Amino acid sequence: MGMAMIRASNVFAITYRVAPLGYQPALLRRRFENIDVRKTLRNKRQAGFSILELLVVVTISVVITVIAVPGYIKASAYLRASGDLRSLNGLTALAKMRAAADFTHARVFADLNGGTFQLEVWNKTGGVGGAGCWFADLDPTRACLTYASGRPSGPVYTLAQGDTFGFGGLTTGPTPGQPAPAQAATCLDNSAAAVANSACIVFNSRGVPIDNTGSPLGTGAFYLTNGAVVDGVTVSATGSIQSWSSPANTASWYGQ
Repeated sequence: MGMAMIRASNVFAITYRVAPLGYQPALLRRRFENIDVRKTLRNKRQAGFSILELLVVVTISVVITVIAVPGYIKASAYLRASGDLRSLNGLTALAKMRAAADFTHARVFADLNGGTFQLEVWNKTGGVGGAGCWFADLDPTRACLTYASGRPSGPVYTLAQGDTFGFGGLTTGPTPGQPAPAQAATCLDNSAAAVANSACIVFNSRGVPIDNTGSPLGTGAFYLTNGAVVDGVTVSATGSIQSWSSPANTASWYGQ
């Protein structure tokens, strides 16, 4: 009889334990509730991160940032300077072609203090009394330019942030025509007066760079720097245009 009672109680206990529905004794119900609570707490602990893990992730992020940010800044500055160099080179080549196409003079005007540059074409019949004047190539009205405070009127191109006209402390130029770095000759306004803090490379109708007297010139150049590199555009006496670059701390020129 005792054995039968024990078996019966075991059967009932097993039945209550595995039955998905139905009444369960209070003792078994509390036991299973405690088990569920422990499982829930254990799952919550497994779903989060410890303070040590978070510190490791933060440390790795800081190290990557310290390594990457200076490189990014340096690369951005290099790309900005290279972009300005390409713009100057392209505008100089365009001035050469514009002079030949319009059978006149054309030039790139650089405002050395303002950090702007402009393609200008000579209008032979413009100005007061048809004496001629310079106009901006981007201006469809071909209005004569003025040069108040050494800055031309009309639309201009601006150097990128951090770039300025100059060559730092370099004392050696990239070509025989530029044994020492020097900006192109000072520009003249419509009345042939010098424009302060300016530099111009002027082409005649044959695409040859010339000076203010109309004689061929092989020393025309523009230099710009961002403090880390110096980039330059030079024009030979035959009209050959070349781009150059060098570290700002030592003259080690290479063609672009």
